[in-house]
Amino acid sequence: SMGVHVRELDDSELKVFADIEQATAERRSFEYRGEEYFHRFKKAYGSSAHFMVAEIHIAEYKADMEAKVDALKAKVDTLKTKIAERETTRLTRQLGEESRNLAAAEKRLAEAGALARKGDVLPAAASLFVEHPRETIYLFSGSVEEYKPFYASALIQHYAMLHLCLERGVNRYNFYGIDGVFDDPDDEGRGVLEFKQGFNGYVEELPGEFVLPVRPVVYRVKTALRHLLSR
Repeated sequence: SMGVHVRELDDSELKVFADIEQATAERRSFEYRGEEYFHRFKKAYGSSAHFMVAEIHIAEYKADMEAKVDALKAKVDTLKTKIAERETTRLTRQLGEESRNLAAAEKRLAEAGALARKGDVLPAAASLFVEHPRETIYLFSGSVEEYKPFYASALIQHYAMLHLCLERGVNRYNFYGIDGVFDDPDDEGRGVLEFKQGFNGYVEELPGEFVLPVRPVVYRVKTALRHLLSR
């Protein structure tokens, strides 16, 4: 109802994904891997990697807001007429509620006009999913903070669960990594956990991560070189 649509990016459009990911990394203080990394990822995983973007279609959003404003104005006018004939507590309460809804819709309509100056279609969130015969993995994501009220990230999750899981007969959706102190509501990882639990996600505790060098000598040389180059 807000003009947001999800589609898959092709390799030539990965800068859209990378830009959103970079802005999110800077805002949330996590490592940004760079656009080239995502091109290599797509090349390595091919059709199993799905770079998805949720975009706001401004004309559609504006038309929807205009329709809502008109409908709410009609409701408010009807309630005012009824109250003029015979005022009741229920009608007064309804008028207050619908008047607040109208004010909110008019505000969003004004915001739609401001957004229109930025373009016809605005990327609001992006995510990377990797499909596997037994599960779909939600790997990376980012969002534009300004467009948070559009819930674009949630719409991408819905799209992935529907089209990358249910339609393919895959019954496992892997939200992938969480970390942090989860009994502390102020911990940064808490918000990530609550977002994933909002989709009925549940926690699976694993032993952790480890590195198993299959070519120990090469591994030690590369590690030493990275250490020297980082100085």
